[in-house]
Amino acid sequence: MTTMYKAQWKAMIKDTILKELRSKTLIFIFIATTLMIFLSHQVLKMFISSNEGSAVMINGANSLSLMFTMINAWSVIIAGIFGISSIRSDFEDKIIYQYLAFPISRTQYMFSRIFGTWILVFGYYLYSYILSAILFSMATHSFALHWGHLVSMLLMGLYVFLVIFISFLYSMVAGKIGAFLMLLATVGIISISTSSIRALAYSEYFKDLNIFKLFGLLVYFFLPRLNFITELASSFLSKEEIKLNLGLEALHLVATSALFIFLANRLVKKRNF
Repeated sequence: MTTMYKAQWKAMIKDTILKELRSKTLIFIFIATTLMIFLSHQVLKMFISSNEGSAVMINGANSLSLMFTMINAWSVIIAGIFGISSIRSDFEDKIIYQYLAFPISRTQYMFSRIFGTWILVFGYYLYSYILSAILFSMATHSFALHWGHLVSMLLMGLYVFLVIFISFLYSMVAGKIGAFLMLLATVGIISISTSSIRALAYSEYFKDLNIFKLFGLLVYFFLPRLNFITELASSFLSKEEIKLNLGLEALHLVATSALFIFLANRLVKKRNF
């Protein structure tokens, strides 16, 4: 990688971050998240002081795990919103052509937008995690974090990246609302398909086949099983036994994610803009 290429790469990532930092949406989300975490901290203190909370709520690690579960779900929505706007705003502001006039490839443009958005969203995610850990530790007078929280945090970083990438891909073929609805539908369909097909034995895959089951099988085999990451993260959060086939699930996730990346790259190169 040449010095000029590195400079262009860094400049585009920095531009992505600065562009989103000027967004009123980000400011609102940041303030709302901070208030929510402080409110949860006060509620936890109230339970502890009144001595009416259950053991689960008063326990710092368990309370923090519950808070992290809510942060995880909210961060996925944030990833989708900013993943879509990372390129749509370039079209709406009619500056896409200025970027492509620079000596950068379309592939470099795509990845710099995605990585810049991921850095921003994951930074927000880390902020939420750290603030929650500090306040909940203070409320319970104990160190609420355990190693499972840290592993879960890293896994969710990967999940957020994939959500941003899928959002980016959908934003190339639909408007903001349409792309966001497509993202929610995709996450929901993957969840339903994974839960249904994983419970079947191999011999039952094509038994009593109908249009809905066929569609579920196609989703199960050809789309990234995002549930694998969230289920793994949840297991580490709650210190539960991991019952997944880690090797097979990880291989499928890598292969299908690579397919999505390939399709997104081809679409960016072929699209007339």
